[in-house]
Amino acid sequence: MLFTETVMINTDTLRARIEQEMREHKNKYIFQGILFIALGILAAILPVATALSVDLLIGIVLIMSGVFQMVLALKAKMHWWSIFSALLSITVGTMMLWKPSAGLLAIVTLIAIFMTLEGLFELLLAWQFRFVRSWRWMLFAAIITLVLAAILWIGFPTLDIVYLALVIAINLCLYGLSLIMMVRRVSSPTP
Repeated sequence: MLFTETVMINTDTLRARIEQEMREHKNKYIFQGILFIALGILAAILPVATALSVDLLIGIVLIMSGVFQMVLALKAKMHWWSIFSALLSITVGTMMLWKPSAGLLAIVTLIAIFMTLEGLFELLLAWQFRFVRSWRWMLFAAIITLVLAAILWIGFPTLDIVYLALVIAINLCLYGLSLIMMVRRVSSPTP
């Protein structure tokens, strides 16, 4: 009985702290939610640009990190595998810029992995927020993220660029909506 009372007190305290935090920073959460929704809409409107931008950005990051790693490896006279790793980054980054379609295929695989993990982490986060009113919005977003990840896995490798961009757009919009709905519910008077 004592354990149950302690757990109830702790969950009530946790709920109160989370809700207080959300009320105090309501505008920041709403802004973040609107920003995610706006980015999701933009990704849906410009699917080819979204997919190619992701490919190009990853390619550029790989090349830059590879060059930086190469400079450090040569300056520090590091082991051969550090130089090999730098060369691998530069090579993959260059291939992504040179052959975007192959890069996009690799990105589809990475996004499927990412969305699977993100959906699982969103489920855990939703479970942690279960003491907050309207936490089910976050649970809903997590389930949709997992469904979209499953669709990526099932449709792989026949997915096209448009579908990839729409998956990203839906994920961004749902996360933004879940933030806004939680803040809205926490800020409204208790029913």
